[in-house]
Amino acid sequence: MKNKIISAVITLILGVFIIPLFIGYTYSIAYGIYGTAFTAPAMLVAVVVSVVIEKYSKNKNVLIMYIKHLFCSLIFSLLFSLVNFNIDTFKDTIYLSSLMGSIYITIFVIFDYLLKSLNKSNHFG
Repeated sequence: MKNKIISAVITLILGVFIIPLFIGYTYSIAYGIYGTAFTAPAMLVAVVVSVVIEKYSKNKNVLIMYIKHLFCSLIFSLLFSLVNFNIDTFKDTIYLSSLMGSIYITIFVIFDYLLKSLNKSNHFG
């Protein structure tokens, strides 16, 4: 659980710098800070879902686990887009939330895997 929380925090910190790439015409860290305020609750959901995925997965292959995380991220993005439903901006919202969700979950899974690997090597070294 500790690794997942650390991975979520790292993902949110990196997200501050990634979000401005997709919002507005000029790069502004203010967009990243503002966007992170909205993505932080989603990262809490990601931590809980990740724990559930790892607990109940029979196949512990890293790629399979990543695909499961990505699938959950896309479902969450779709739900987010439906909650913020506006017929004029739905396609943009679903595209942007799916893209950001995919980027965030990729960063999250990478850091979670790296932290797990680091912890395993410290226990036996």
